[in-house]
Parts: sequence; structure tokens; C-alpha cells
Amino acid sequence: MNRRPERISFRFSARSRFAACLVATADGALAPGWWDLDGTHPPYAGDPPRYREGAPAETTATQVLPTEDGGLLRLRGAAGSGRHLLLLSRPAPASAAATATGTSLAGTRGPYPPEELVVEARGLRLVPGGPPGTLALAVETTHDGRTRVRRVRATPLRLSDPVILPGRVTALLPLDGTGRRYATDLEGPDGYRPVSLDLRDGTWHALPSPANGRIHRLLLSAPASGLLLTASDPGDGRLRIAHATLGDRTRLSFPDRLNSLDGAVLPLAADPAGERVALRVTRGARARLFLYDVGADRPRPAALPPGAFHPVAGWSTGGLRVVYATPDRPADLVTVPDTAAHPDPASTAAHLDPTSYDAPSSSLGAPSNTPDADGTSHAATEWFATPSGRFEAVVLGDRRTAPTVVVALHGGPEDHWTLGHDPVLARLSDAGAAVVAPNQRGSTGYGRAHAEAIHGAWGVPDLADIRSLVRTLTEQRPPDAEPPVLLGTSYGGFLALLAVCADPYAWARCAVIAPFLSARGLRERSSPAVRALIDRHGLGEPPDDDLGPRDVERLAHRIRVPLLALHGCDDPVVPVDETRRLRQALARAGGPQRALAPHDCLDIPGAGHHPLQERGGAGLTDRLVSFLTARAPDRRRTLAPPELTVADAAVRHRRSPAVFGHITHDERTPP
Repeated sequence: MNRRPERISFRFSARSRFAACLVATADGALAPGWWDLDGTHPPYAGDPPRYREGAPAETTATQVLPTEDGGLLRLRGAAGSGRHLLLLSRPAPASAAATATGTSLAGTRGPYPPEELVVEARGLRLVPGGPPGTLALAVETTHDGRTRVRRVRATPLRLSDPVILPGRVTALLPLDGTGRRYATDLEGPDGYRPVSLDLRDGTWHALPSPANGRIHRLLLSAPASGLLLTASDPGDGRLRIAHATLGDRTRLSFPDRLNSLDGAVLPLAADPAGERVALRVTRGARARLFLYDVGADRPRPAALPPGAFHPVAGWSTGGLRVVYATPDRPADLVTVPDTAAHPDPASTAAHLDPTSYDAPSSSLGAPSNTPDADGTSHAATEWFATPSGRFEAVVLGDRRTAPTVVVALHGGPEDHWTLGHDPVLARLSDAGAAVVAPNQRGSTGYGRAHAEAIHGAWGVPDLADIRSLVRTLTEQRPPDAEPPVLLGTSYGGFLALLAVCADPYAWARCAVIAPFLSARGLRERSSPAVRALIDRHGLGEPPDDDLGPRDVERLAHRIRVPLLALHGCDDPVVPVDETRRLRQALARAGGPQRALAPHDCLDIPGAGHHPLQERGGAGLTDRLVSFLTARAPDRRRTLAPPELTVADAAVRHRRSPAVFGHITHDERTPP
């Protein structure tokens, strides 16, 4: 099958004329990819957008950032090392760079080596922008929690002109067209507060408090019009999107129509004039793109069907480019019609059908304006009822008639499945399996109560939802159909193992990636950052039910299904010792059932928390898909013994009001 490449870590230059990403090769290695979106840079001036690709020498930890002078910055760093390598590549001339599949980046496949700089820093990220003569800004979090902002300059490559702020900061939003003044949220004893930063003299000061409300977080700026969008409340504690007018006394206005959109609203980008804003509006697993007219307070849906929109976008005179994906199409740049300053009639007409979409169809990877020949994505969402409520799931294929049904459990736990693209789920669908990806209790995107249901109770209400789901799936399939199979990653791996322990004969097979065995065990054996995360969430007390403490090591004797576990030996999030302990627990359990339910727990040398997305991951994916789709017709369709009762809600646990981030080290799109 001729597959589109997988792309991650999309970034845009300061004026959105250039874009970059990491693109996966056939063996799972990552190469930098780079677009000249408006065809403004020699040797492509006046030509359509062009694409270059470098050598596959990167990892998921690499940050890529295009510069406004046509270069590409790459920041490589090893987790926890405090040592980074910054590289600057320049585009090669047309005579040296032209190839059959596009053009290459100088210093990767081109004739000129990149400039390099070793940087010692605890945490470092690249941000587009800066005063004239600046390639980008480098934002560092120091060991004492302060922030140092430096300018990235060339010839020679160096970091200069440090500005120190007394706390961590969020995104840097430009306040003028010179690249010298920025707004950001600065962390302090009472949380974050908005401040302005001046790179000319290295000073910063707090923005004046608004007279008619409170600013909670800065969202988007457009220096051309002075637009500054914020998440604020007018004094009643209800968070809304507001326009902030800066001056001696900041004023907030809360547009009615903007705040009437149904869903979670995230501003993505403003047009060059600052008059229109691209909005991502999300409801559960589905997201839509809206174009918002600031002056008229009028949002309208863009001509793209629901899917997944990454939280980065770029809007230049050539139009709005978003990173868009559907379950059967990987993330890629898409040009939104009717957004260019001087639209091309041919490209505008190409998107007249709002239900169609196509990713880049040429080997150059140019943003597409061509509708999909066969229509829309074949995925849908479906709501499943449980005794305690209901939850949404992304469904690929026909779960009632497919030979194999895979229940895929997301990690996090504070995460959720969307109508985006997951390469493993797409491979399973291509192999003829149906996929059900549930957003059970504990998932984000469905309100605070849904997300906090598992606080202090990992593996209690979410496990109850998965048990209800497998019963529903089984009841709605033919009597001779194979039981569903399970796939889980990280927290999803923990939940999948609990599910096969709770219902030993409800499942046909189980595969887990980077699983852990219990919250308490993970806290004892993981890094300080993960321990702090678990403490903020709350361990709670063991549930008072027949399954008891949610500890897979204690329950491993109940596993009666073939099991495949994959774990990177260099996983900085969930130690590989978790899978090794699983292997030992399964070996101790033994018994005559083991021959009918073999287990294979693999340590992957050199791999991290996402072994399928690293070099060598293609072979692991093949093995995983083959395992999950290899039918075992002798599996019984008997649910757990009736005497086993498992709690359906959190019981006897300590609740925690904290909300915290994912168990992950891979920030695919740095802020």
C-alpha cells in the first residue's frame, strides 16, 4: 500500500512564510522537512510552495524551527542531560539542491555543513521571532525555576542578550512588528500573571490589571491591529475569551458570538492584518475549524470537515495553513480556502465541497488544495451507555461484522482520542480489523467531572466503563465471533492489563506498550517528576471490591489471554522494570493455561517511551498488528465469573482537586 508519510512537530516561522516538521521514514527514523510556503525565497521566488527534506538523523526530542531568512534550526537534546546541540542549515542553491523528489537541506543532504553550537541548559525551547538580525528566541528554564530568554544569532551561531524573568513563562506573544516587545504569562506565588517583556533593554513589567475582570491566560496576539485575545472572566468566575486593550488601564471586552460557540475554543492564528482569527472548536473527539471576523464578531465554519487540528497554524499573505488529520490520513499542512490576500481562483475552487479533503499528493509535500476523490474519512464517533452514564468512542470499521475488534485505550490518563490519525490504529484498520477507541471516565474533553472521576481511583471507574464496553461489543456481534482484543499504551496499558485480569475470558488477546503495574509501584520506581505527578493526582485507598488493590503484579495469575508487551529500555517516563516485573509475575503464575495463553514481554534496547515511533518502530508495528489480528478460534466467549464484583465508581479514596498533565515526555509541538 502506498502510504502517506507520518509527520510530527510542525512549526511555522515568525511571519508564517515557512514551515517545518519531522517526517518518519519507512524504518521509523525521523528526518526534518521544510516548506517555502509562499515561494518567496530564492531559488523559488514566484514558484509554487516547495518542500525539502533532510537526512533521517533526528528523534522525537528534536525541535525544528524555520527562520524567516530561509534557514532551518534544529535543537537536539537528550532527556535529563542538560546538554543540547543547536544546528542551523541553509537552503542549497537550485543547481546543487535539485533532486528527483524535491530539494534537500544544506548540511543534511546538501553540499554545505550546518553551523553547530553546543548549549548547556536544563530546559530549552525555540520560539519564532526576535528583533532584526535574530533567527529565533531560545527560552530556558533554569535550575531555580527562573526563565532566561536569549536571541539566536548567526555567523557565528550563538545565543546572546539574555533577559531574566523570575519564574516560568508560557508562550511569547509579539506586541509589535519589530520583534522586540512580547507578552507572556509569568508564574508567581499566586499562579500566572500577564507581563510584557522588552528585549531592547531586558526589562519586564506586569500588565495593568483590567478594571472589568481578570486575565487568566494570554492566548493570541496580532501586532498589526493590536489584537490580544485572552482567557479571562468578567468577575463572575466564568472563563471566556476576551479582547484585551492595553494602556494605562487594561480593558476587557467579551464578544457575544465568539463566546457562544459550542465547544472548547482555541485561537490558532491571526491573518497578517489582524482582522480575522482561525479558531479550533472542539467537542469531545471532534474538532471544527472556524474563521472569526474580529470587527463584526462573526465566526463561520471553514470548508474542512471535522477532524483533528494541531494547536499550531500559520497565516501569511499566501493564506491560512493548518495542520489537519483524520483517522485515515496522517497530519499534514492544508491550505484553507478563501484565506489568501490574493487568492488563486483555481485553488479556491478546489475546496468548494466542504466534505472533502486531501493531504499533500505530490512527493514535494506541498499543502494540498485538491479534494479527496473518494470523499470523507470512514471513521465515526459513537456513544456507549453504561450503568453510570455514557462515553464517546472513535470507531473505525464495522465493529459488528469485522473479524477482529480492537479496543484501544489511550495513555495519559489525562488525554482522549480524537478524529486525528494514529498510525497503529490506521494499520489495524488496513488489516481488516475494526477499532473502538473509547474516551472512558478519566478522559479529558468532556467536562471536569468526567476527567476527575478517576482522581485517587486509577483503575476503578474507568475499568468499569471498559468492562461495560466489552459486554456491549460482545452482545452485538455474531455468537461465533471472536471476542474483542485489547491494546493499551502507558496508562492505557495499565488499564488493559486490569481489564484482562477482571474478565479473563472476555478478551481474545492483549498487547501493551510501556505499561505500569500499579500507581503505588510506579510512584516508588519512577522519576521525581512522575512521583510528583502521582502525588498531585492522589493515590487514594484500595477499592472495596472483589478485585481489590489495582496491582497487576498481584493479579497476574488471572490473565488467561495471549499477551504481548513492548517496552523501551531507555523509557524516562515508565521504567522498563515495570514490564520486567510483569514477565516475572506471569512466569510465577504458570499453570496449564500458560501453554494456551503465551506471553511475550520484550525490552527494546535504545528505545524510549514511544518505541513504535522511533528507529526500528516499523518492525515492531508489524509484529504488533500481526499479533492483534491473528485469530484464535478456540477462545471462549465467557465473561468473568458472576461471583466477581468490581466497583463502578471511586470508593473509599481521597479526592484531589488537582488537574495535571500527561505522563509523557514527548511534547510533539513545542510552544
